[in-house]
Amino acid sequence: MVIESVELVALPNAPVWQEKIYRAHLDTGEDVDLFQQHWDVKLPPESLVGLTPEEAMRKRTEKMLAAAAGHH
Repeated sequence: MVIESVELVALPNAPVWQEKIYRAHLDTGEDVDLFQQHWDVKLPPESLVGLTPEEAMRKRTEKMLAAAAGHH
């Protein structure tokens, strides 16, 4: 199960902090909502292509921890 493409999708009626989510289109034909966009962690959707959903979540966590520690 590998991510073929990712898009930022706006959620209707969502609060501003939860405005967009990363929606992955998998090689199995499934769509999976990975996680919400975080305002201070820049994660280009194309950087997740080729990863599994678990790897994508791990990559996001690593970026968030690096941002929190001041190592963007």
